[in-house]
Amino acid sequence: MYPFTDLTIKFKRLRMILPRRDFITALVVWALLSVAFIYSTNLTAPLDNGLKDLKIMFSASYLRPQIPYDMLLVSIDNETLVKAPHKWPWPQSYWAQLLRRINQEGQPRAIIFDVFFQTPDNIKETEARAEKEADLLAFADAIKESKNIGLVALYEELVTKLGPQLKTVPPHPLLRQQASFYGLAWQPIDEDGRVRSFTLCDHRAEENHIAWEILDFLGHPLNNAERIKSYKKAVALIDFSSTNALIGQLGIQDLLDDERNFEFLKDRVVVIGATAPVLHDYHQTPFGLITGPEIICNAFATLAGGRFQLLNNSLGQRLFYYLIGIIIAIFIFTDFIKNNQRQMFILWLLMPVFLFVYSFLPLEHPPVVLTWAGYSLTAFVVFLFLRFLEISEVREQLLEGEFCGTIQKNFFPTEKLVDDRGVICYGTCIPYKDAGGDYYDFFTLKDGRIFFILGDVTGHGLSASMITTVAKTVVLLEADREDFDLQRLLQEISLTIFSMTKKRRMMSAVAGIINPTTSKLQLISAGHLPAVMKDGEVANEIPLPSLPLGLSKKPRPFTTTEVDFPKNSKLFVYSDGIIEGVNWKNQMFGYDSFYKLVADLPEQNSLEEDAASLIDSLRSHSQGRTFEDDVTLVIIDLNKEEKNEK
Repeated sequence: MYPFTDLTIKFKRLRMILPRRDFITALVVWALLSVAFIYSTNLTAPLDNGLKDLKIMFSASYLRPQIPYDMLLVSIDNETLVKAPHKWPWPQSYWAQLLRRINQEGQPRAIIFDVFFQTPDNIKETEARAEKEADLLAFADAIKESKNIGLVALYEELVTKLGPQLKTVPPHPLLRQQASFYGLAWQPIDEDGRVRSFTLCDHRAEENHIAWEILDFLGHPLNNAERIKSYKKAVALIDFSSTNALIGQLGIQDLLDDERNFEFLKDRVVVIGATAPVLHDYHQTPFGLITGPEIICNAFATLAGGRFQLLNNSLGQRLFYYLIGIIIAIFIFTDFIKNNQRQMFILWLLMPVFLFVYSFLPLEHPPVVLTWAGYSLTAFVVFLFLRFLEISEVREQLLEGEFCGTIQKNFFPTEKLVDDRGVICYGTCIPYKDAGGDYYDFFTLKDGRIFFILGDVTGHGLSASMITTVAKTVVLLEADREDFDLQRLLQEISLTIFSMTKKRRMMSAVAGIINPTTSKLQLISAGHLPAVMKDGEVANEIPLPSLPLGLSKKPRPFTTTEVDFPKNSKLFVYSDGIIEGVNWKNQMFGYDSFYKLVADLPEQNSLEEDAASLIDSLRSHSQGRTFEDDVTLVIIDLNKEEKNEK
């Protein structure tokens, strides 16, 4: 079963309505925006960086990894710099003394020096060069004796006219030979100036990150090591759990001032680095300013915990996740999902939550922001197309309703009926919509009597107007009969409505025949409101209780009556739109108000003036609120003494 039948039909209809040029223009704009999202990382970088920050904060707060090694940061802080016997940078012979004491008294498991040691080659004085070389040899001997020292190499990416170039400077060869391991310590800086990741390895450099190297030294294999080595450049998100859990930290001067502090170093992985602000080793991160040694601690905790994610922003991966968003957006509009637009909006709100949870699962941090962007853009375009189609269909329906209303107005008498024998009929209708459900008519029968009818169909719009068309047709057919009868007329209308709607629509009606010669009024009702007879300043209703038309497939009798009408009396027949007219307080106009207004109408008023007065009173009661039903009124002046009124 093809699941997009409804969507396909809608787009075919849209192509018929929307000019081809506009249709193609919209698709081209969508395609260009899609290419821009996929190709340009700068467009999605703010959202993606925000997602990374959220993941980092969430992981540090709730998903803290279990690290198999205790860590301690031994810092070169302000107090250490002030009390040190040498100015910074310290001679390497002094480092040799510190290193021997730390290893002998503290006995750490391993030591990482986040300090770059390199002897300048441009020293011209022989004595100075000899002193430097002696310092270097002393430090190299101390490193060799320790057998647990790791050194860092400088790593920097430079943007040149020839493209990105890598600059790596390893530690001095003599120190490198004596160290147990050495590696990179480099953290890429994102577009917003924050550090969120660290470079694990780069095929252009021989060294891995110092955190990876110390894991190898400790005999702790790195998860997915072979896969990581296959990358030309592997970059991983930093799990800042160590910072959030407050990394243990001691200043070098604290160790020198109190030997008991050396006990905190035992069997720990120790990172020695600068934390003094004057040494400018600070980086902006999702947790604020953090020193370089702290970032190394967090990188080690990230790898040692075994739960880390690589960053791979390749074009193929971006395209894949963008296409997923497009597919989801289109799937929302399948035939299996109803109320598509609401579902589309709900999913648009919930999708970031789903994507955030999913983003923790793969080894590579997925560009799920592109999935959301692809979904949003595609759903927006489809929504605009379908909305345009809906507006076009509504406009077409309005035009059809307006045309239907024009036809329906032709059902009504074009002018009032004036009979020489003293009977005048006048009617007016204010439809709730262009095509209403009320119908009225009056004309002279073949035998000279005057017929009138007013009907009210349940509901509004085109379906209700179709019922009035049926009623008008039956009335015209029955009027041609020599033996015109009100009972048979309403029964024919009732059976026709029932056969068409099967009780889904019904119609109330009141009809009558006036015999001006005998001054008799024959009245029949089918569940309609009682007619009102005005005689002087008195308004009396003529109730005829019965059931509406269209409820039964069998003929049944309707309540009828025959009354005499006095001189200058008026008969008012009306729809429930008048009685049920409400104001802003939801107060109905009501029977009492209507009857009183009818009774108070001046006798000398014309029928048009009576109708206008009643409609104005209804509008005044509604206080500007639109009528919520068709308002129809038929007034008949019975046995008027002034003859031949024009």
